[in-house]
Amino acid sequence: MAAQVMTQHNGWGFWAGWGVAFLGFPISGLAGLGLAGEVVGVPQALIGGAATGAVLGLAQLLILRRRLPLTPWWIVVTSIGMALGMALGVGLFGIDTTGIALPLRGLVTGAGIGLAQYILLKSVTSRAVAWPVVVALGWATGWMVTRAIGVDLTPNFTVFGAAGALTFQLLSGLTLAWMLKGARI
Repeated sequence: MAAQVMTQHNGWGFWAGWGVAFLGFPISGLAGLGLAGEVVGVPQALIGGAATGAVLGLAQLLILRRRLPLTPWWIVVTSIGMALGMALGVGLFGIDTTGIALPLRGLVTGAGIGLAQYILLKSVTSRAVAWPVVVALGWATGWMVTRAIGVDLTPNFTVFGAAGALTFQLLSGLTLAWMLKGARI
């Protein structure tokens, strides 16, 4: 039975879907930008983070629900986690996109998302404790990759670009593969 569950969770269709879910990043970024405008302070971070998190949570849920018993609460917690994490990150480190402020803000935003999603994942897998750490580090890495390839970040987007999204999806996908081995379904 355990081998059957692992095979089911590691099917190519699921992993291809997780890879394609990176499209949720630019779409969610447009939602955040459309609702809150550029992130120039905590209010825009809170509103833009909530919108971006909701759309991103939906994109993730569409894939994850094929393998995990998750409900639309995933969208809600992702939205709340991103809004609070992003607002805290902007409050602590400002909106500068150069130097250490950007990855630190990404780390705080990712921690907010990861901790919020952990609330739902902990009942599904004994390995869920790794998720907040990976999401926090992945979020910081996504911003650093986006900046490193030369994307102009001065519009102060709510989420990183496609290269950062692909990097995040790879890191989080590898973590999901490991976490699913410990799933309680």
